[in-house]
Amino acid sequence: MRKVKLKKDYEKSWLVKTASYDKSTDIPFIVTADAIPSSIVSYTKSRRERDYSNWVHFYENDSSFSCIWNNPEEYVDYLKKFAGIISPDISICVDYPLPVQYYNKYRNHALSHWFYSLDIPVIPNVRWADERSYDFCFSGIEKNSTVAVGTHGQMKPNINKDLFLKGLPVMISRLSPSTIIVYGKAPDSIWGEYRDKGIDIKHFTSETEHYYSSRKGGK
Repeated sequence: MRKVKLKKDYEKSWLVKTASYDKSTDIPFIVTADAIPSSIVSYTKSRRERDYSNWVHFYENDSSFSCIWNNPEEYVDYLKKFAGIISPDISICVDYPLPVQYYNKYRNHALSHWFYSLDIPVIPNVRWADERSYDFCFSGIEKNSTVAVGTHGQMKPNINKDLFLKGLPVMISRLSPSTIIVYGKAPDSIWGEYRDKGIDIKHFTSETEHYYSSRKGGK
């Protein structure tokens, strides 16, 4: 019998073998953890520190955690040591072609679903670009639950801040989150109205903010 040479699964379709999908976008659903983090740590910093009560986040350069997409099996036991993860933040940038944005959204969710299926608690990270991304960037996320957003680099007066502020009320309208974890600056001028509406805004200072704060304190 002639042997059939199987093609290598470069896109890792096995990650979503047991997934449910958003009907309009085919984005895999993330099942949101019930727990709320009391402390978080970046993936890179987690490799040096061993406080396993932390939740691991990926609000850093994509190259810092591209290894997880390349070989996800190698990181399961490591991530299981921690309390949970905030889902990967493979970049969705406004200057990326739309298919690339869509693909990165898919990869974020494929990894998150797979880690959830292996009993790693997951809280979905939400990232958007301009209005075109609204068609898919809020897909695959449970309503009335917990989400996370990264504001690091989004609060300076520039196009990023404009895009963030324009998309934030859209995200809240579509997902109706009960809790929003904010990594980075969380001024009352932006988040106060949502606190007043009963949304629990849980703020974590970014590592960059910690760094500059400690430098000022040392002067």
